[in-house]
Amino acid sequence: MEFLKKRWVYHSLIWGLILFVFAGMTYSSAYHSNGFFQCFKDSLIFLIPVAPIVYLSLWAKEYFFDKRQYFIYFLVAAGIVAIGVLLYEFIDGLDGEMGNPRSQNITNYIFFQLIAVGIQYFKRGIVNQYQIQELRAKTAETELNALKAQLNPHFLFNTLNNIYAINHMNAEKGSEMIMELSEVMRYHLEFSKVGKVKLADEIQLLNSYIKLEKLRLRETCDVQINFENADESLMISPLLFIPFVENAFKHGTHPTKACFVHIALKTIGNKLLFTVRNSMITNRKVVKTNIGLANTKRRLALVFPEKHNLQIDQNEEEHSVELQIDL
Repeated sequence: MEFLKKRWVYHSLIWGLILFVFAGMTYSSAYHSNGFFQCFKDSLIFLIPVAPIVYLSLWAKEYFFDKRQYFIYFLVAAGIVAIGVLLYEFIDGLDGEMGNPRSQNITNYIFFQLIAVGIQYFKRGIVNQYQIQELRAKTAETELNALKAQLNPHFLFNTLNNIYAINHMNAEKGSEMIMELSEVMRYHLEFSKVGKVKLADEIQLLNSYIKLEKLRLRETCDVQINFENADESLMISPLLFIPFVENAFKHGTHPTKACFVHIALKTIGNKLLFTVRNSMITNRKVVKTNIGLANTKRRLALVFPEKHNLQIDQNEEEHSVELQIDL
């Protein structure tokens, strides 16, 4: 296989294939009465000048046309066609038979010259498109990894603030929150660098985080979760849901006021539906960074382009998020 990758080898194979195709076409036409050997010889005489025309045309394009020396290029191109015609007439004269007229040869070799340059442009376009797609994929992967990395400190910053506040009031509950936080951070460290995880792992993360938040809340907060109708074997990009849940607890709960957070996740076939509803707490001073949500929106655009729908609504009483993903 390495031998076939050598340029002169596969070029020789291509020219050989072209020769046999020309010979076959000639034999199947009106010339077939001359026999296949004669058709093969006529095709060989015709194609021998084509090879230098093709390679010289590609050279002229690179050294003159691509450098915008158009006048010189057209002079050189005309000279290349003339060389091809003279070479054909010389070889044909050795055979002792009159072949194509000169005008026909000029037309044929101009055609081959245009075909050669056109194929190179086509090849270059395909290669450039492939390189662009590869660059976009690498850029998206780099950006995605950076977005995942930004989730960890953002999440940790908010949770540690909660633990700090609870620990002043109830040291035992603060210790329990630290244990739950360790489970959540273990997930971050283990799965944040992988492309896909089972939905069961994401649900486990959500349960750990919700339990962590419930430890700081009182019975005045109605927290409801429903993950029963989810196919936990489906694969999903990690850490997609946690920013929405974190945002709901951060902005929609209060230690003493009545509030609610309702979270549901279900799947129908390969379609996933995730909803979060939370109350609106007025006159509460909360630092808004929007880092987590902005990153998640960008990740959704990168991982599920045109395969997701994110709807965020808000009024005076409620904030809601509805996310649909085609897995």
